[in-house]
Amino acid sequence: MFKDRDIVCFFGDSITANGTWIAEIYQYLRTKYKIKCFNCGNAGASAYKAVDYLHSNCLNYNPDFVVTMFGINDIVHWLYSKQHKDFPNRQKTLDDYFNLHIKKYEEMIKAIKENGAEIIMCLPVPYDEISNFDSENLKCQARLDEAIEHQKRIAQKYCCYIVDFRNAIMPHLHNVQLYNDDRVHPNDLGHHYMAQIFLNQIGEKDTLDFDTPFIYEEWNRLRHDAEKKYKPIDYVEFCDIYEYWVKNLTNEEKKKVVKERLEKYEDKTQYIPSSYQKYIDNIDIRQRLIGEVVKLTIF
Repeated sequence: MFKDRDIVCFFGDSITANGTWIAEIYQYLRTKYKIKCFNCGNAGASAYKAVDYLHSNCLNYNPDFVVTMFGINDIVHWLYSKQHKDFPNRQKTLDDYFNLHIKKYEEMIKAIKENGAEIIMCLPVPYDEISNFDSENLKCQARLDEAIEHQKRIAQKYCCYIVDFRNAIMPHLHNVQLYNDDRVHPNDLGHHYMAQIFLNQIGEKDTLDFDTPFIYEEWNRLRHDAEKKYKPIDYVEFCDIYEYWVKNLTNEEKKKVVKERLEKYEDKTQYIPSSYQKYIDNIDIRQRLIGEVVKLTIF
């Protein structure tokens, strides 16, 4: 599938933004090809938002391949919680966002194709309804499966390669803990399973090696660590204050909005308020931080 000097961009939500499965894939592929991989994932991302920053945060790398994975945020999984059972127009909201996902995901795939890139569409990893966690089980896999069926049709229409994480991971949930207790995000072992499944399903590995732990090579650890420095900034920019990013506000205007949101949190060590602080401190040097990742990627 790949050839020397190919550029591969991974475009998705927080599971992509985490980057651990991508780091393992990249390290393996670099032993075979002189390719470059870029993590263009954003925490909180959904297809209906991501299509707006596709060109500025993915296609700007002029990729030969784009690996996509969206779904869990598009179905608004949090709204399945019992604490939101009285949410106004709950079912209509769920249906509206679901339909928007189908429309915007196809727009995204079409735009990627028009840019000349091949697409590897990853069907989203399952929501963990099986593991015995203390956290509430939102029981939203059926809705995610509906989205997956639509994604398959889009993939067929636009001749995309498919990696089926859903069916490859689901059987293992009965025997191995692959998720954090939020039931959405794979743990490090889950990311290892994802990498092995991806490499196998695109034809790069004949067998699945779940038992051998992934160990970073130094260049890859440095690259991944550098990548993590700007991911909280992008979460705020493209998800939390998305409506202000769309309006093309200045950095100072956006920082004012973020400071107001930060003040509402007493515990500023949580992911969202800590991301707000990192945004305030570093949004002005975001491009420099991304440049460091690029430098470590093309060495």
